Amino acid sequence: MTIKDSLINKLETQAGKWSKQIEALYAESEEKIAKAKDDEAEARIEREFASKIKALEAQIEQSREELKKIVNTGEDKLQDLKDRIDEWLPSNTN
Repeated sequence: MTIKDSLINKLETQAGKWSKQIEALYAESEEKIAKAKDDEAEARIEREFASKIKALEAQIEQSREELKKIVNTGEDKLQDLKDRIDEWLPSNTN
């Protein structure tokens, strides 16, 4: 597997994990909202989950940008890109 293929696989795998986390957060927030005692509690729950979801969506967007760079980067510059991506991604995907 080339460095380019490896990086693409890593980023796609991580983006998939983040998407599943978003789905789980939506489900968890809906469950907590259903159990909320009042509108204020619902609003607090919505804010809490919205910030977590927004952070994960930003990570997914960044991974899309990195994928574009990988596709457009020559083999000679891929190692630098790989080092930067390895530093950015959670350690369990390296």
